[in-house]
Amino acid sequence: MAAVLMLSASTPLGIFNAKLADSFLYVSPAPDFSPKTLLIENRGSANLANADINYLVQNLNAAGAEHILILDNSTNTIQNVSGWPGNVHVAFSMNQDFIDEDSSFLKLFEIMLGQSSRSFTLEQSDNSILSLLTDNNRSGEALPDSYQGYFNFSIRPGMLPKVTAEQALAGGIIKSLVADKLVFIQVSPSSQYERFDMPDSVETAYLTYPEMQALAVETYIHNLDLETFPLVLIALFLLVAYFAAFFLLQVFNSNGILLFEGAQLLVALLLAYVLFAGFHLVFPFGELFLIQLVALLHFLMSERRRETQILTARAAKLDTRLSQRMLPGSFMHSDDPWKNLHLFIDQHLHMSRSILLDRVEEDNRVVAIHSLNCTTDDIEERRRDFRREPYSTAVRTQRPIQLKSTNYFRNVSEQEVEYMAPLMFAGDVLGFWALTIKPETGWNPVVFEQNLQSFARELSELLYHRDKFLETRKKESRTLRQLLTMSYALREQRQLDSAIELLERRLGLLQNVFSRSSSGLVLYNLFGQVLTSNREMDEIASALDLKFFTMSAHDLLVELTGEPSVTVKKMMLQLTLHHRVIEWPISSPKLESDYILRVLPIERETQHNEEVSPFLLAGILFEFVDVHSVQQAVEGRRELHRYYFDRLEADFNTMRQVTKELGQVIDEQHRGFIKQLNTVLVKALERSSSVEKMLEIQQHNNEVFPVKPAKLIAEREQKLQDLLKDKNIRFEYDWPEIPVLALVSVEPFKHLLDTILTLLINDSDSADGVIQVTMRDCLKQGSCRRIEIHFANKGFGVPQEQLENTQAMSNIELASESNPLFQTLYLGRQIEEWGASLEISTGLGKGYEISLFLPTFEADISRPNNG
Repeated sequence: MAAVLMLSASTPLGIFNAKLADSFLYVSPAPDFSPKTLLIENRGSANLANADINYLVQNLNAAGAEHILILDNSTNTIQNVSGWPGNVHVAFSMNQDFIDEDSSFLKLFEIMLGQSSRSFTLEQSDNSILSLLTDNNRSGEALPDSYQGYFNFSIRPGMLPKVTAEQALAGGIIKSLVADKLVFIQVSPSSQYERFDMPDSVETAYLTYPEMQALAVETYIHNLDLETFPLVLIALFLLVAYFAAFFLLQVFNSNGILLFEGAQLLVALLLAYVLFAGFHLVFPFGELFLIQLVALLHFLMSERRRETQILTARAAKLDTRLSQRMLPGSFMHSDDPWKNLHLFIDQHLHMSRSILLDRVEEDNRVVAIHSLNCTTDDIEERRRDFRREPYSTAVRTQRPIQLKSTNYFRNVSEQEVEYMAPLMFAGDVLGFWALTIKPETGWNPVVFEQNLQSFARELSELLYHRDKFLETRKKESRTLRQLLTMSYALREQRQLDSAIELLERRLGLLQNVFSRSSSGLVLYNLFGQVLTSNREMDEIASALDLKFFTMSAHDLLVELTGEPSVTVKKMMLQLTLHHRVIEWPISSPKLESDYILRVLPIERETQHNEEVSPFLLAGILFEFVDVHSVQQAVEGRRELHRYYFDRLEADFNTMRQVTKELGQVIDEQHRGFIKQLNTVLVKALERSSSVEKMLEIQQHNNEVFPVKPAKLIAEREQKLQDLLKDKNIRFEYDWPEIPVLALVSVEPFKHLLDTILTLLINDSDSADGVIQVTMRDCLKQGSCRRIEIHFANKGFGVPQEQLENTQAMSNIELASESNPLFQTLYLGRQIEEWGASLEISTGLGKGYEISLFLPTFEADISRPNNG
């Protein structure tokens, strides 16, 4: 600020302020004034003669000129002529040098017209041009000892009246033009006077010295010279502007800072124009611009210093907390931590030989820190520079590499395979891991290298933390060396990089666990805003048409439970105040299965001595627990029991009917009825045994379940209601009185049913919008081995040749197409894995006929997949 003030004091207008004032001339109007000067120019090639000058003086005086100034270029040119009146004055100067002038001559303005100063001055008032302007003094005050004014080029040069000497000598002196004027007589030709360049905004390229003197007189008389603010006021203004900018900049972000600075300078620019055009004041815009620049630089430096402090503190805190959570507690303090780690890794990888190598600090060499089943003498590669092969290749690939062309270990047998793995963390090389293994039968190198990469990452992290731990225990300061190596400023960034990598690993693992959960999860904060959700929750929300990202926790509970807002608010109070868990069953035809909604309060970590309060909650977790698998197991047992008791009831009805008729028949018929009773009892016993075996199989098999196909088809029909309504299609069913249970893999079977029904609906002719579904037992080899479900529609179909070509396609080709026919054929091949089959026929204009053959639980239940 002191430098800006010194610059302002040394150049009152300033380079920038002067240029800005010149620019304002393009849009500012010229002042309205009556000129008080007249210039008689000598446009000839020689000086005016004494007779000519005397003639002009006499005529000008007669015309009523107030003062006549004769501008001489030599002390010998003008002779004192007797008879000249007292208002005639002789001045001598062709340029700015007044040193050798005669004191008897009139003192003119000294003109300074450069880039930074547009002033005219007088150092003393005796015998000066100011003494002639007493009557026209703008304020009537006494003449100053010295004076400085600034040219206001709003007085355009064309507004100053002037005539040539030739015109004046020829009688061109007009009384109205001369009366009460200050007249300059230019003795020497204009070419001999100094020229002053004008600003670009002035129409004239330059003015001569006499013209500049006339312009200075007009500026002074009419009080049109530019004025500047006092230096004290400028200092106070800059001080306020500096601190205001410095503190206000802290409110904005990067874009806001640019907008604020731009708006502030624009307002200052408008203010500068208003002051210039209305009051002839020069606003210190240049000084304001400089002080704003200084304030911005100071703010950026302060922000950089503050960010560095925050960055260092947070990086240290984050690094410490993550290290405590992710490192074994005894690792740092153990005398030989690598031994246990090496043994642990060997339990997984079964290594033949292994060596861990650590990088020498600030060097390109590595040293062995632990070996397993070998010694350092077993290393064939004696060069320990990791810029060489095979270290450099491992660093370049950043993955374990198999050594084939060269050996790292000595005496490597034909059965051994050598690997070199780099140990890197946050882009830094920390060490290497060399090992050999003896592959067994069925060894998969891809899987082994993936496991090797995982262990290498963990070892890299342990090496990193061990190095950090040892570094913090050193007492010596490294500040001087960091400054000399120009790496001091990178310390905070490296610390933060390492802490961020730790955090990303931990958050990545937690996010994967969160996303892979079979439960739908959505976490709200205490303000009812969604923090995160997983993929399962997104699918549930899509099925239920829930925009939970725009819904509060309260609104979501109201929507899911159907309870009024008052009841839900009481629930929320139980959650936040008493930290209780809310459980609510969720069932909807839009969902594939039923859920249990569990709403849990998520608490922050608290110290043991802190009281529990609602404000210690971190959020509210909505968990949709899928009870489908539980329902499926229970429903499978229920279907078995229901089928068993239905069949048993039919058998008992038969037995009751036969028993009722036994007393009314003769002997031969009696024996027939007894045989029939025996048959029914044997079947009931076999069926009871079958159910018992099926229940035992279900305890060990989660893939195949006994289900009612009719129930599943009805569920799939309900799911496709919108499509059925659009095409005006209905279903017709033909079921047996007691449908046989089918053994199916439930989810693939549902997917197949969806595809079949979609194919039939899309193909159906709306005029005959009926899809017939028929179920019948299919007898094979005298026993009920399969049930057949037959689907048929009246639709468009496809040519039989096209169907045969489609059936000849591979599984990959069928799976890559989204056409329902392709998907039906592809899924029809997949159900063969659990003993089912699919047949399809069609014809152009005939629609489709699709038959599903499903195994029953009575069909060789000990091996259901074989049918």
